[in-house]
Amino acid sequence: MPNAAFALTVAGLTDVGRARSRNEDDFQVSIAGEFAVVCDGMGGHAGGDIASRKAVEVISGILRDQAPSDPIALVKRDDADRTQTDPAATEPTVRHALSVARSAVQQANRAIHELNLARGFSSGRGMGTTVAGVWRIPGTAYMAVFHAGDSRVYRLRDGELRTLTRDHSLYQVWLDNGGRGTAPQRNIIVRALGTAEDVEPEVSVQSLMPDDVVMLCSDGLNGMLPDGVIARILRQESDPALAAAALVDAANAAGGMDNVTVVVGRFAATV
Repeated sequence: MPNAAFALTVAGLTDVGRARSRNEDDFQVSIAGEFAVVCDGMGGHAGGDIASRKAVEVISGILRDQAPSDPIALVKRDDADRTQTDPAATEPTVRHALSVARSAVQQANRAIHELNLARGFSSGRGMGTTVAGVWRIPGTAYMAVFHAGDSRVYRLRDGELRTLTRDHSLYQVWLDNGGRGTAPQRNIIVRALGTAEDVEPEVSVQSLMPDDVVMLCSDGLNGMLPDGVIARILRQESDPALAAAALVDAANAAGGMDNVTVVVGRFAATV
């Protein structure tokens, strides 16, 4: 189906959970499904909810201005797993898209950092937020994936769930170094928006195939549910809105120890 285009159904849901009194998560999906962003604010009384809302606002505004105008053609199956984290090694369209995604996150970071300074917080203190997002690259069958912190992007393809992001957490650093000694707490973030003047988000390009399901979430979901349960729900619920609701319900049933936010998008090829 080389000339097929994608139809996308997408839905998102956020919930305060069972243990928190305030929801510091935020998310946004574009009406036509070109992009989705999930942010998990940090700071409590310092304004984690403000940080996540500001990040979503800035990033969504920039990506919305770059809405695709060309039909999306399917890639061949042998190209399906290409992942690229170095924009300089990609074709111009993809390189530009990754540059735009990186810039959007960096502009959001600066906006939050300036709010912290205006409120009297020194560098490294005040409110902050994680971010995870996807952006369908205009005119291609690829999506840019970007993140900072421990919010995640997953892809379900042919029934198999794969994490497309790698947590920027002290626990992940500990795992990467062999996991020796006492494990650090899982919620200590080593890269986030707002707490420093500069941030380097991680960006990659991932292929899109018919029947792919893409899921973004805050750690309130994957902290409560193992990947096997997440995969089972995504396989069982073909409607993204029902899948998002089922995932949130399952996270709450497992304890709901944090705010939980989920965005689910399902891609289908149309001739």
